[in-house]
Amino acid sequence: MLYKSLSLQQTADLIAAVGNVQTVLAQGEMGIGKSSMLKMLRAKPELKDHTFCYVDITTKDVGDFVVPKIRTVDGVEVCSFIPNEEFGFHIADKPVVIMLDELGKAKGGVMNACLRIMQERQLGTYELHPDSIVFATTNLAVEGIGDNVPPHARNRVTQVRVAKPTAEEWMSFAISAGVNHTVIATVREYPDMLASFEDYEHPQQNTYIFDPRDVRLSFVTPRSLEKAGYIVERTAILGKDVMAHALKGTVGEKAMLNILTMVDMDSQLADWDDVIKNPTTAPVPTNGAAACMMVAKAVRRITRDTMTAWMSFLPRLSKEAQGLFARSVMSNECPTRSIAATNKEFAKWSADNNYMFARR
Repeated sequence: MLYKSLSLQQTADLIAAVGNVQTVLAQGEMGIGKSSMLKMLRAKPELKDHTFCYVDITTKDVGDFVVPKIRTVDGVEVCSFIPNEEFGFHIADKPVVIMLDELGKAKGGVMNACLRIMQERQLGTYELHPDSIVFATTNLAVEGIGDNVPPHARNRVTQVRVAKPTAEEWMSFAISAGVNHTVIATVREYPDMLASFEDYEHPQQNTYIFDPRDVRLSFVTPRSLEKAGYIVERTAILGKDVMAHALKGTVGEKAMLNILTMVDMDSQLADWDDVIKNPTTAPVPTNGAAACMMVAKAVRRITRDTMTAWMSFLPRLSKEAQGLFARSVMSNECPTRSIAATNKEFAKWSADNNYMFARR
């Protein structure tokens, strides 16, 4: 079966596997986390000796790639060209990973300046270490935001369509990354927030998201959801009016109203201290969104001293919530992973429920 698209992790795995020879061009909708693949690659053990270079192509002109340097050879002045340090060509004794971000928005002759880097791993007279990796990202041309990669450039790369994460995929990431729990719960209740505009015949079928066929000043993407979480946390002391206005300008009015509903629900949940002190009697959320909020809180707040108490509370939640906790806390990016991994009660629970670690 041929995949219509690859996940961010699958794309990062492909880049790590072939990127020293073939440039992968990751194409996907705005705000889905394409730039985060550099972080994913940085976490790979096999790339621990690489130096990572981020290059924002939207800020580059042709003159930003190499500059002339006059030197004397056998008494004769000659002109050579030295590369911009940002590309990492000066690191001759170590491999690098170069991310050419927003390649499709290259202006003027910048696209042509990138071709030799992508094809031959060279810039001027400088060559990259043979184990170096080059990859690029771009938005979809159909989004209408100026991305265009001409045929002669496409023929030099392997084009990959990167999928927008599903609500479940994003939730596991967001919990691990510490995104605000009320925003995560909102996505759990309204998974259409992470649908693709290509899934709809008419733009009004989903007014949460960006759709190039309609004018929307603010809309939901994985990127704007993360920012919305920050707003919820930082504006709580400023009042609902300020929070609502800021959320509307970040994710749109419809999503703003949904998030505020979850903020109200959060105030009715059992206090974290009560859960830890009385894990077998503390009130258990019966609503799916409320359980999701409780799990997101736990992933962020567990410590070595409280993990065992949490494990007494966890089995009282739904199986869906238990699986979400397990997958989130054991992801590579989760800062509390080591706490869970070394806890005896979690190890026992994992052995009894190992099927929950499989992503659906």
